[in-house]
Amino acid sequence: MNKDVFAAALRNSLNEIRAICPDVGSSFVFTKDGVVVAGDAHVDNTVMEKAARSFQNIAEKTDVVGGLDTLLIDGDKGKVYISCLDNLYLAMITSKDADIAYLRSIAHVIVPTILKLLESILPTPLKFVPPQQLTVETLSGFKARFTADTVEIHQEILKRWSEIFDGQGINKVEIEAFSGKTAECKVKAINNSNLEGKGLIRIPEKICQILEVKTGELVRIKPIAPQATTSLWQALKEIQI
Repeated sequence: MNKDVFAAALRNSLNEIRAICPDVGSSFVFTKDGVVVAGDAHVDNTVMEKAARSFQNIAEKTDVVGGLDTLLIDGDKGKVYISCLDNLYLAMITSKDADIAYLRSIAHVIVPTILKLLESILPTPLKFVPPQQLTVETLSGFKARFTADTVEIHQEILKRWSEIFDGQGINKVEIEAFSGKTAECKVKAINNSNLEGKGLIRIPEKICQILEVKTGELVRIKPIAPQATTSLWQALKEIQI
């Protein structure tokens, strides 16, 4: 099973939590590295990413005292409750009067049970890779016409990703512009030693138009994990609390 299947099943479960608990306005799950795994249908991607990165900074500072298991922020208009779930974190944005005991039951009983169920049917552990921020160089002309669906990045990045995925080659990536537009593309190493170490991603002109980016702008890029064939997709989509 790949991480997209896992994320879809988890997202479905978070939507169900919101349905049975009106005090939960939205919720999402992320890693200690600040990588968002899944969020319900009512939370914006940008909000999730900013919150995950902010929490990452707090969590790193608490490592010297054994880490951070739970964080409660009590604001004027509502609460933010963040709880550790082994190697993941659950964040819930709730109403001002939300029952803390009930939130704890969601964080420490319901969601961990869902995660254990999902993990029990995984053939291999999932890997969540933080996005890499790179500078765009637009490819145009003859070369771009023949590689219109392929971007180029440094070999060192591909090698590092391959090591994370136990030696499997990375053939596709997801690119996200800071406007929120995304594209999935094939990927290969830059074949120009003069460009090594410059933090570039070479993107064909057609894909730049889709992303609405141009040379010199920054984009986020992350690997699409090698696909694992699974017959569990439909069953996972139907997982309910």
